[in-house]
Amino acid sequence: MRLLILSLIVFLISPLVSAKGLTVTCGESKGYSYYFESGAVDKKNSGFTNDGITGGLFTFTLDEKNNGDMLFKDATGVLKSATSQGGIVTVMDAGDNGLNWIVLYPGGIIEVYSLNISSMKMASYRNTVGNPLVAKNSLFISDCSVI
Repeated sequence: MRLLILSLIVFLISPLVSAKGLTVTCGESKGYSYYFESGAVDKKNSGFTNDGITGGLFTFTLDEKNNGDMLFKDATGVLKSATSQGGIVTVMDAGDNGLNWIVLYPGGIIEVYSLNISSMKMASYRNTVGNPLVAKNSLFISDCSVI
């Protein structure tokens, strides 16, 4: 049964990716972050911690020309676009069961979003080690759906 569901998901998503593009929406993120001691983070608050983006919303797009973007509503509730903030978005195929959105921002911020199609979960890695206020690395998981 699980193989049948996986096959159905891949069957439904594959034509979207190749012909009309793809839009995937993911909800709040949960996981872990490592906060570096620097900027606004003192020694007492540095290190690993449970973290996430409660109420967060991410929409990942891939158009028919393989141009990608990411729209997101962060903890502040403001809707933003990766490309409108100067991010360079690259979408890479991860075989029959996944896609990766890689976002590089000015200032050295790196984000990698990896969609596993069979589970419809997005693993996200965010590196803001160069941020003068809050330098951290995060690894989160989000539940997603195809729009």
